[in-house]
Amino acid sequence: MKTKAQLRMSDDELKKLQWEHDVLEQSFEKVEAERNELYAKFVKAIHEVQQKSSFKNILLEKKLGTLAETLEKKDAQLNEVLAASNLDPSALSIVSRKLEDVLDSKNTAIKDLQLELSRVCKAHNDLLRTYESKLTQHGVPVSELGFRPLETSVSGHVLGQGTAGLVSAPT
Repeated sequence: MKTKAQLRMSDDELKKLQWEHDVLEQSFEKVEAERNELYAKFVKAIHEVQQKSSFKNILLEKKLGTLAETLEKKDAQLNEVLAASNLDPSALSIVSRKLEDVLDSKNTAIKDLQLELSRVCKAHNDLLRTYESKLTQHGVPVSELGFRPLETSVSGHVLGQGTAGLVSAPT
């Protein structure tokens, strides 16, 4: 009787363990399928990135070739001009240096003018805001003006919206 009771308990425990084993196997199969799916997605994403990067590399190589051809043409034109002007090779480096200096000064002037434009646009916008606040302060709605003053912007960006109202450079 005692042995039969132990046998029943062992059978119950065996059934319970078999059930747990089945549940764990199903869970394992589910996790394994999910892992395989994620791996397949990962491999697909890697292939897409490789294709995109190789396509971009091809485009960049073509652009580089085009730019190299343009540079060669410009170099040939410059050499023709220098040959026609009968300058010696030492004068070539002087002319090149002077050209670089002129370009640098022009670029600096452009940056200075862009900064000045930014400052003027910010001052204009600040003046508009002050004007509108004074109108509101005196009880005159801005809509009664009959027109809407335009805020100035450079490169599509409204200036003067930087941190602490500082002039923000156009991007």
